Amino acid sequence: MRMKDRMTTESNKVQVRKWLTVALTVTAVSTALLTAACDTGVKKVGGAGGAGAGGAGGASLAALRARGQYLVDHVAACGDCHTPMGPTGPITGMYLAGNPNLVVFPNGDKLGSRNLTNDATGLKNRTDAEIKKMFMDGIRPTATGDEPLNPFMPYYMFHNVTDADADAIVAYLRSVPAVVNDIPRRGLSFDVLTPAPAQDPAAIPMPAATFPELASAMRGRYLAGQVGVCMECHTKHLEAGSPTVLDQAKLFAGGEDFSPLFAGTLKIMPVSKNLTSHPTTGLADWTAEDIVKVLTMGVAKDGSGICPPMPVGPMGAFGGLTNADALDIANYIKSLPPIENLIVDMCTFGPGSGAGGMGGGAGGAGGAGGAGGATGAGGKGGGAGGAGVGGKGGAGGAT
Repeated sequence: MRMKDRMTTESNKVQVRKWLTVALTVTAVSTALLTAACDTGVKKVGGAGGAGAGGAGGASLAALRARGQYLVDHVAACGDCHTPMGPTGPITGMYLAGNPNLVVFPNGDKLGSRNLTNDATGLKNRTDAEIKKMFMDGIRPTATGDEPLNPFMPYYMFHNVTDADADAIVAYLRSVPAVVNDIPRRGLSFDVLTPAPAQDPAAIPMPAATFPELASAMRGRYLAGQVGVCMECHTKHLEAGSPTVLDQAKLFAGGEDFSPLFAGTLKIMPVSKNLTSHPTTGLADWTAEDIVKVLTMGVAKDGSGICPPMPVGPMGAFGGLTNADALDIANYIKSLPPIENLIVDMCTFGPGSGAGGMGGGAGGAGGAGGAGGATGAGGKGGGAGGAGVGGKGGAGGAT
């Protein structure tokens, strides 16, 4: 699904994403259970901190870790890939410990997500710089040299995370309790020759200077297109051999088809929604408050639920967004220039009828993405119904 010569076994550009979601669908994990696991399985460590008079170092480290946890759990939803799942949800005591069977191809090749805990089988022996190099540049240092990560992990988006937030993510991961879980190397079908090229931040749409909520929209641009992955899921992925992973002419305009993911399960046909302000094919008639309601409550403008895959609603990852961040994302989406791209809505759910997300329960699998109408696309942790704003991923990435 990515670039020509990215895979030694040349799957098509969407096959990795599709098989990933299918594999996780089989596990049938609800976002509510994932959220509970995250809340109970990880102690929020304030720590003693570094050097600092009167405990100032500890307070500073605690704040850094808190920021990192917020990004990991509620913006990037890392646990949806990096926490192994059982038949009824996340496996107790395995928060961020990696999943060796994240994707299983028919030929038996597997793509695992890495152990992100502070164990020798995880990140304990990695330097801060190495951890950042993995989730921002898609390069994993090994004993035999640097190895590119499979670009299912959207490191090409996280490349644009600020230095401060990268530090916060690393600080939080350092605090995650150690779990022994040695993840085997990926199968040959998932090998890549080089990392996917980083998304050009200058190409991410800018709000017009005259946009009424300009400052808020600019903050939302960062959340939706850099540290989060709404853009990655709500943009068509190009064929192998293209110079970029995403269609730069239609950023946020939707159209990534995930219907094959549900052919044998929920029999739904989700396609990522056009989030731009186009009057007939986008969200021009949605208010910022409508979009916030999708994120935090899992309810669309017309009162319907949000089709899987989407980590929305009170028990979803995006339910943990701060009110300010949810509104900033909404204002940014409202600022997007119109792009005509008709997305046929072929997926409807009643409010609360699914608890989806990647590997979700009744709501199904997969998920990321925009606001309203038909579908989320390609992320994890989802909610119940149409399309939402948000994304997939996790610091550290799939191997």
